[in-house]
Amino acid sequence: MPARSDDDLSSLELFNGAGGDPVSASRSPRPASQTAENITVVTAGEIAALNAHTLPDILYAVTGIQFEVNGTPGTLTNIEIQGSDFDHVLVLIDNVPLNSLSDNFPDLGSIPAQIIDRIEIVKGAASSAWGSALGGVINVITKMPQQDRVVDGTVSGSYGTRETVDGRGEVTGTVDRLGYYLFGGRLRSDGLRPNNQADLRNLYGKLHYELPVRGTLTLTTLYTTRDSGVLAVPNVDVNDKKHEILSSLALQLPLDNRLSLDASLRSRQSTMEMFMVSSPGGSVMQSTREDDDSTGGSLKLSWLGEWQLVVAGVDYDHVRVRLRGGRIPGEEAKNADRLGVYLNDTFTVGNFAITPSARFDWTGFGGNRFSPSFGITYALSENSLLRGYTARGYSLTSLNRAESTEKVWTSQVGFESGDVPYLWLKATLFRNDTWDVNSNEFGAIVKKRQLKHGGEFELRTVPVFNTSLSSGYTYIRATDGADGAVLNSVPKHTLKLGLRYRDPSRFQAQLIGHYIDWNAIDGRNRGILWDLHLSKTFEYSEFGSVELFGSLRNIFDGQQYLSDLYKNTGRWAEVGVRCHF
Repeated sequence: MPARSDDDLSSLELFNGAGGDPVSASRSPRPASQTAENITVVTAGEIAALNAHTLPDILYAVTGIQFEVNGTPGTLTNIEIQGSDFDHVLVLIDNVPLNSLSDNFPDLGSIPAQIIDRIEIVKGAASSAWGSALGGVINVITKMPQQDRVVDGTVSGSYGTRETVDGRGEVTGTVDRLGYYLFGGRLRSDGLRPNNQADLRNLYGKLHYELPVRGTLTLTTLYTTRDSGVLAVPNVDVNDKKHEILSSLALQLPLDNRLSLDASLRSRQSTMEMFMVSSPGGSVMQSTREDDDSTGGSLKLSWLGEWQLVVAGVDYDHVRVRLRGGRIPGEEAKNADRLGVYLNDTFTVGNFAITPSARFDWTGFGGNRFSPSFGITYALSENSLLRGYTARGYSLTSLNRAESTEKVWTSQVGFESGDVPYLWLKATLFRNDTWDVNSNEFGAIVKKRQLKHGGEFELRTVPVFNTSLSSGYTYIRATDGADGAVLNSVPKHTLKLGLRYRDPSRFQAQLIGHYIDWNAIDGRNRGILWDLHLSKTFEYSEFGSVELFGSLRNIFDGQQYLSDLYKNTGRWAEVGVRCHF
């Protein structure tokens, strides 16, 4: 059997090794051995191997995440975390919430994969840290400027089925104390499903300044514009147009060897229009426009002692939302001041790490919410641990009215180990008791209680003959809290499979399989959907490198979807090139 290298071994350590970056999605950055929540970290190397266009292409391969809508890259996509609804998941990019104010929808398809360095995913209630996050958090961490060169850059382009074209360029570097990262890209397609065309354009910039004495100042801005098709029903097409700007200014300042200050300002200005268009003909039958803006900031103090980490913070946002059109004529407008204060504590006693946390939110038009949590980890060895976590959470939905705030109590126990030869293993059992869930029954909104419990299991192997295996399985039993009846349209079985080959000549191949049993009346789950990603890199010492890549998605043209309205894309292929200088 070939010997394992240090890189091979580190790939099987907790969250990619004890020397890796602390996990920050809990807002209290700490090593994996002290993290009680069920967290998945997607690294830059894993992202690059997927030939991804936008954020959903990356999340598609993550255990515990299910896609309600899987369409043309760049279009609207709904996801679930362990069966939670899409409006239960908080998505952040550079610590700016991506969720809309009217229905708490996170538009994942608008985020280009090229700018992402790392993704941290919290599965389960995270309200004690973030507020409205009943089902979990997806924390997108963007690339930092290249520190070793004044100028470094990449240009890439791809072409695929149905005129699916993606062109991107990025340039980065550092001059004295100032680092910069700039990105621009356009993704367009005639649509891999009926009326699912896309035209997505992004501009992104980051400036990172090292302060003369200590600390850093970082400015980021993401601009997005999109014109796309959403779905097609008999005689009607639904389309959307979107314009959005996300900005943040963050200060990181160590006050002494133990105390540090993090302060940030953020803003989001978004306009989305939805059109119902007659087909054929193209006349607009109905339109809805949503304008939502938010401005605010955060302040966080962290104190690190020999056995304890204490994090206290406050979040403030002024939010404004205005809806026009739709079935009911006229305009609905709301604005509110939102304030949240939180305290997270982590203290270690021998092999134990105990993490009590609490947060209180004044949500404006969603009521006042108290969100406690408690976690504990026990290190069985340097690279194996047991976890336990329980928390109360909430999510604001449906124009954020108080009567539409849904709540959950989540409990988890888990085990993770990299001590088994050649294997990394992780298992989590969870129970999510959700109440005040809005259910539309015979035209009336009824409050329901739902119980979702199950397990999540993952394993990954060390590379042998340059080949590694990975798999993840999620089981969810969802029942009505009143009578115990099994709920339809909640994913009962989810399976993720991966086979990855990488050789010293910089050739790489990755085969990924997906299976979801939606337990839905009009859904489909015929076999496993397989995607193949290939790439070959040629190094030129004086000029940089050239990478040729290609992908064949849904190789056997399978069907796997929740509803006939949102059928998955069929087989499609693309090829491309990346030039790094």
